[in-house]
Amino acid sequence: MKQVNIEFTSEIVSSYKRLSYKVWYALAEFIDNSTQAYRNNKEILDEVYIKDGDSLEVLIDYKVGKQLEDDFFVISDNSIGMNESDLESAFKIGTPPPITDGRSRYGLGMKTAAFWLGDKWSIRTKKLGHDKVCIVHLDVNSISGGNLILDITTEDAEENEHYTIIEINNLHRRFKGRTIGKIKEFLSSIYRFDIQEKELSIYWNREQKLDWINYSDDDFITNIEGTPYKKDFTLIVGGKTVKGWAGALKSGGRAKGGFALIQSKRVIQGPPRGYKPENIFGEQEGGINNLINQRIVGEIYLEGFKVSHTKDSILWEGTEEDELDDLLLEEIGYLRKVAEDFRAREVDERAPSDIDIQAAIDELLNEIVSDESQDIIFTNEVPSDEVIATSNRAIMQYIAIEKDEAIYINVGKLDIRLYIKEDMSPNDPYVLYDPISEANTVIIIVNKRHPFWNELDGDIGVLNYLRQCVYDGVAEWKAFIQKGKITAETVKYIKDDLMRLPFEIEKNKS
Repeated sequence: MKQVNIEFTSEIVSSYKRLSYKVWYALAEFIDNSTQAYRNNKEILDEVYIKDGDSLEVLIDYKVGKQLEDDFFVISDNSIGMNESDLESAFKIGTPPPITDGRSRYGLGMKTAAFWLGDKWSIRTKKLGHDKVCIVHLDVNSISGGNLILDITTEDAEENEHYTIIEINNLHRRFKGRTIGKIKEFLSSIYRFDIQEKELSIYWNREQKLDWINYSDDDFITNIEGTPYKKDFTLIVGGKTVKGWAGALKSGGRAKGGFALIQSKRVIQGPPRGYKPENIFGEQEGGINNLINQRIVGEIYLEGFKVSHTKDSILWEGTEEDELDDLLLEEIGYLRKVAEDFRAREVDERAPSDIDIQAAIDELLNEIVSDESQDIIFTNEVPSDEVIATSNRAIMQYIAIEKDEAIYINVGKLDIRLYIKEDMSPNDPYVLYDPISEANTVIIIVNKRHPFWNELDGDIGVLNYLRQCVYDGVAEWKAFIQKGKITAETVKYIKDDLMRLPFEIEKNKS
């Protein structure tokens, strides 16, 4: 019988950048290491923290340069630190740590996360009670080329120092705007227990301390006696004990809804991407957004269940997930009716929160006062209407439009042909209209290569963007049909009615 050896080449490290990570889960790997190291040495570190008037801190500094290659991350902590022996163990890829029932499990997280973020990174670490700082530099190109030897250099240091500093350079992607907001939102949620119990402080760019505000009884719908619709439960799933709670919020929101799946006091999956079993929340593929999806929330503690190596999902075995979902429906299914029936006020809870609005205003202000904005507003010349129209017609002629590519929309006597094109240039307009070349036909071409397309956030972001594009085209058509010309004020007046369509449709359903 011929035998074949299983071989892992050094090039596997370069494939880490293609892992299906989200940036907040990648950054969470470093926080997991810091918090687990604290847990493993809690008695020693607490004594030091009390003496120094300190506590466990993780600082995430993200620096943005002029070019992507100038960007870098620095993640630092004041946990126990590492010595040479610890570093040697840390770089045995795939070798589990001594304690495997905590937050560091597979011996992969730090390495995969760092190389997912960038091609070069370094560790500078000092272990409490030791007199050496240990320094290691890593380069994915060097490792992929076969150089599997890492040099650990040391420097003298005071024994009472303790820290780890990881710097990641040559980043693969840039993070800005809403993504930065999501990073802070997700990390606050993931480490909600550490934050609430004051065991951990996480700082973003040293200026903002992340916080988590938990729900109180006042946040939940109450019955006639004033008792909150909130229930604790204990279930047996696959022979394992599952505990948790569920409740129905007075004021919900799509990003609030769903369960947080928790293990080792760390959120694996949670709002705004909460766990939503279909037998309670309904079909999720189409992005349903009813009151059940907005109001039912809870936490489910899943000790002993397997977790993906990126720690963003539970790896259900056998019928575990189906068992859990069926038992949840039995325990808290009545909350569906509570969520649907309660009417607190006329304001639609899907509207953005004050926090969302302020975050959007802050981002808009940053954009509008930038040097780039001033160049566009004051420097870039605006061609004449005739030149713009001629240019747009020329672009429409060279775009390869096939009628079978169109999304056909028929509204009475009006035919709308919507094209979402990937073969346009990033320099082409974000949308092109032809509202008058064919009787009662509007042609709308959306440029999927335009940079703004990449700013859209999920299905709701795309929906609202396409609404704007389509309603502008229809408004121009109606303005021309009724007035014989297209003017900005008329188009805005017509479009205002169209922008109320979702509200009118929902109002007529109720």
